[in-house]
Amino acid sequence: MAEAILFNVAAKIIESLGSQAFKQIGLLWGVTDELKKLEDTVSAIQAVLLDAEEQSAVDRQVRNWLEKLKDVVYDADDLLDGFSTDYLLREMMTRDKMAKKVRIFFPKSNQLVYNLKMGREIKAIRQKLGAIQNDRKFHLEERPVEIGVKARKRDDTHSFVLKAEVIGREDAKKEIIDMLLSDSNVKENVGILPITGIGGLGKTTLAQFIFNDEEIDKHFHELKMWVCVSDNFDVRKVVEKILESATKKKPESFEMETLVHGLQEKIGGKKYLLVLDDVWNEEVRKWDELKKLLMTGAIGSRILVTTRSAKVARITQTIEPYSLQGLDTQKSWCLFKQVAFENGQEPVNSRKKVEVGKKIVEKCSGVPLAIKTIGRLLSLEDSEAGWDSFEKNKMAEIKENDILPTLKLSYDQLPSHLKQCFAYCSIFPKDDEMEKSMLINLWIAQGFIKRSNQNECLEDVGHEYFMDLLWRSFFQEAEMDDLGNVITTKMHDLMHDLAMSEAGSLITRLESKEKFIGDQKTRHVSVVGNIDFSSVIPTSSSRASKIRTLLCLGGLNFREYSGTSCEAIFSSLKFLRVLGLHGIQLDLVPSSICKLKHLRDLDLSWNENIEKLPDSITRLQNLYTLRLSGCINLKELPRGIMKLVNLRHLYNDGCDRLTYMPRGLGQLKYLQTLSKFVVHSNSAPEDSGRLSELNRLNSLRGELVISGLRLDGDDFALDDKGANLKEKEHLQVLTLKYWSRANVNARDENMALEGLERQPNLKKLRIDEYGGVRVPMWLLSLTNLVDLKLSDCWKLKYLPPLSGLPSLRRIRLDHLDEIEYVSDCSDNNELSSFSSSAEFFPSLEKIEFEHCRNLKGWWRRTFFPSLEAIVFDSCHNLKGWWRRSDSYNVDVNTTDHALLFPRLSKLTIRDCPKLTSLPMFPHLKEELILKIASWKPVQQTITNASSSSASSTPIAFSSPPLSKLKHIWLQQIEDLETLPVQNLISLQHLTIRSCRRLKSLSQGVQYLTALQELELFDCPVLDLGNDEHGMQWKGLKSLISLEFRVMPKLVSLPLGLQHVTSLRRLEISDCSSLLAIPEWIYNWASLERFTISGCSGLTSLPEAMSSLTSLKTLEIQDCPILLRRCKLEGNDEHGMQWKGLKSLISLEFTGMPKLVSLPLGLQHVTSLRRLQISDCSSLMAIPEWICNWASLELFTISRCNGLTSLPEAMSRLTSLKKLTIQDCPILLRRCEQERGNDSE
Repeated sequence: MAEAILFNVAAKIIESLGSQAFKQIGLLWGVTDELKKLEDTVSAIQAVLLDAEEQSAVDRQVRNWLEKLKDVVYDADDLLDGFSTDYLLREMMTRDKMAKKVRIFFPKSNQLVYNLKMGREIKAIRQKLGAIQNDRKFHLEERPVEIGVKARKRDDTHSFVLKAEVIGREDAKKEIIDMLLSDSNVKENVGILPITGIGGLGKTTLAQFIFNDEEIDKHFHELKMWVCVSDNFDVRKVVEKILESATKKKPESFEMETLVHGLQEKIGGKKYLLVLDDVWNEEVRKWDELKKLLMTGAIGSRILVTTRSAKVARITQTIEPYSLQGLDTQKSWCLFKQVAFENGQEPVNSRKKVEVGKKIVEKCSGVPLAIKTIGRLLSLEDSEAGWDSFEKNKMAEIKENDILPTLKLSYDQLPSHLKQCFAYCSIFPKDDEMEKSMLINLWIAQGFIKRSNQNECLEDVGHEYFMDLLWRSFFQEAEMDDLGNVITTKMHDLMHDLAMSEAGSLITRLESKEKFIGDQKTRHVSVVGNIDFSSVIPTSSSRASKIRTLLCLGGLNFREYSGTSCEAIFSSLKFLRVLGLHGIQLDLVPSSICKLKHLRDLDLSWNENIEKLPDSITRLQNLYTLRLSGCINLKELPRGIMKLVNLRHLYNDGCDRLTYMPRGLGQLKYLQTLSKFVVHSNSAPEDSGRLSELNRLNSLRGELVISGLRLDGDDFALDDKGANLKEKEHLQVLTLKYWSRANVNARDENMALEGLERQPNLKKLRIDEYGGVRVPMWLLSLTNLVDLKLSDCWKLKYLPPLSGLPSLRRIRLDHLDEIEYVSDCSDNNELSSFSSSAEFFPSLEKIEFEHCRNLKGWWRRTFFPSLEAIVFDSCHNLKGWWRRSDSYNVDVNTTDHALLFPRLSKLTIRDCPKLTSLPMFPHLKEELILKIASWKPVQQTITNASSSSASSTPIAFSSPPLSKLKHIWLQQIEDLETLPVQNLISLQHLTIRSCRRLKSLSQGVQYLTALQELELFDCPVLDLGNDEHGMQWKGLKSLISLEFRVMPKLVSLPLGLQHVTSLRRLEISDCSSLLAIPEWIYNWASLERFTISGCSGLTSLPEAMSSLTSLKTLEIQDCPILLRRCKLEGNDEHGMQWKGLKSLISLEFTGMPKLVSLPLGLQHVTSLRRLQISDCSSLMAIPEWICNWASLELFTISRCNGLTSLPEAMSRLTSLKKLTIQDCPILLRRCEQERGNDSE
């Protein structure tokens, strides 16, 4: 990186010295001659730098020479940047007619001193450079322009594979899946399978391939988690990551006890799959600590570990590790062909390339990362001679299995501007997810982006750099947003190692409690973790003054530092280009920040306590990027913001307390990102900015939110008099938020949304609280619009025919009170011809209509060949799919309309009780959710599709209707009496709640062979007693979880359940007529969790309970007369009733007033970890034999008024982590008197 940066810094200096600005500086301050001499010196040095870079790899003298040169070139760049900044300040003052201030800032006496100082400093730098130039005792060839560097030929930004097809790993995938699903040779509930192999083999990619496999999805449907561990194995952090992956949100507390409790709640008793990717920890103690926390999963849970270390595999394994090998010759060649040759095919006219390619592949030793990287590189070389030369001269020195040198070959072939961009990425930790826009902004701030002409946009060039590195496989795992834009990426560990190696001492990354021990060569510093800030940048050391980047990447707490300390710190970092203070709990931004006059990128995002920025921040004339996202208490932006004349990006999303924009914002002519523009309110200061501030900001791109719009004046116009939105052709996402319930007249309504036409690149449009009656016709000119959302538009009644938007993929209408029909043309003469024709939506994938109380459907017949999901929510007047008229009155379920949405996979209808007719949806695959809805649309589909299948019509279906459906949720379906389930052969989850007229599940339960979860709740007339011979339920061979709740007619469990040996969870609650649990439950050898609650008629548990050897959790709640056979009265003399429950981990007794003592047999249940006893008023004592519970961790006793003491054996519960005693007054008093406070 050092040599690459040298070349580019020198080029930047030469470019600056030749610019018009420096010509003016030379004339103004009388240093033209010195500047010209400096330019000549730097040009002479730059001419030999490329040759020096090549020779430095083998010549120590050249390497030392470059090291000396590097510091002085950096100093020259800093010096010239300072002069340029001073000149810019002077020009601003002059341009703003601040002549008096100019004279104060540059009085004649000071001018002379400044001129002399400037001349001396330029001369001193030139002499240093000259001395180093003359000091070299070796020959270097002049090569002022890079040669031999190939540019990426492809302009297609999707030429790389985002979700890569894994070539050559199908067999490995199958073998590992078989190992994960097999129970043989697995002695514990949770089996641990390591995948080992050298770096670059594709262990992570293979694990992803497995993780997303359909068979794995089905087997571990309860819970799948993915955690990237990397080389920092902190148990608390790993648990935090696991919990975040399981819950899809960050934990609210980071205390270890809270994290462990949350983890146990999430994984306890569930069959889960956890991938621990890239594990390096070889400390047995740390692994055992984590492993213990993960062992509470259900039988069949698996942990898949990827690691390079054989020792890690030995430590973690409970299943024999899978050793991943390199690809064989044939598969290696297939992968190479895919990346090196056009269309992945061997070139017919170049046998030489094929011959050379096969030799190169052989040297790559079957390592996919090396094959892809080299293949991408050679795809840029057209000539056979180039391929031959690379194989003979570059690959010849590579040893077998030596991957890093192979990757470096590709690095060496990068243009110098890409080398420095890539190496700079080592400032981020391994496995870090790098945000594309942030990365490009950082490159721009460091001056790494080199444009060929002044008309090129720096961000566009940066985008090309990024995509080039991604395409060449220096980046991987690119994630895209829903518009197809790449938003994040990662680096492979080996690529990160390569970047670190090339960056050398230029970049220092501090983690945990490390102290900054860098020297004057260090230019870029990142901080990860909770580190003493003063130790990062010691203010007393000159070494800090050279730093150009300081990035705080999480964990740093800045609150403890006083204003004085901050002043001193910022004073010492005067050459910073990038300052990242993301989420460091900063309360106040020091005013001394203005001293950082070189600063280009300032990140203050997610500092939630900042209320105001110092006015001094506007003196950062070089600032390109200001990130304020998530500063939720920020009340205003600096009023002098127009002084930030170079500002290109202002991220202020999430700054919800902003009520206006400062005047002058519209003068920032380079501004490209403005996340949010808040239109001034009546309470805003008089000098606040108006909407017209947006008028000239036509370089804005990406996403823009305009909030606080009104419909009552020119101040709020979106046309060329106001925001001038039609000229902002680079915007992709636009949100317009209006003031709620503003008064609107006809003129204002017609003018309100004018100005949005001619937006060729707009992909997403959201309009909130718009008060007009109609959306203008120009909406149809947004031909590339993908996503349309209209929300809380309380007067909106008419929409144009949305079929005029051919790219539209998603429509959401939310709280549109007045709209009756979608694409209603009845009020527009221009569109009268459309009213009787059908609409066609070629791209539409999802429809969401929510809280549209008067919606009646579509205006006319509509066809949706791509539609996958429909959501109707709280549309109380919706009766059918489209308007019925005399001239167009058809049955929507006739065969003519059976394929209106042939790809529909998800259908949700909530609180739409009048919706009784829909076109058929026989191919529904993923889910059907009906809540407070009618069953008729489903019944029509079943009936009509079945009729069609039985007929000889062209529309006949190849499979029964709904036979592919996986999930059904039915709640409060008043017209459902019989549920026909015979077609639901793929159904995995069935939930039925509060269907008060449902009488039976028909005679087809035996066909639910794929059903895994069944919940029946509050179905008062549902009769399950028609399974006399046990045949109906016998077919549920995949059933894992069963819940009967509030089922008053349930007298006994269906006889056929005795054959459902796959059952792992059973809950029976509030079934008042249930009298007994049958003895045949001994067949449930896999049962792990059993809950009985509120079953007032239940008098006994069967003797067969002792046969449930897999049972881990037993909960008995509010079953007051469940006594005799369960031996809860204390007469389990021999303890046999409970002795067999050898896997029991969690036990709960709640609401059992006749429980006098714990069952004797519990003393043998040594696996117990959690015990809760609540509302057992007759319990008098805890027995001494509890000392047998060596694994007990959590013990809760609450509202047991008769309990007077705890046993002496409590002191021997060495694993006990938490003892909770609540509302046990006698026990608490005695504990306080005799042993102190045992409660929490």
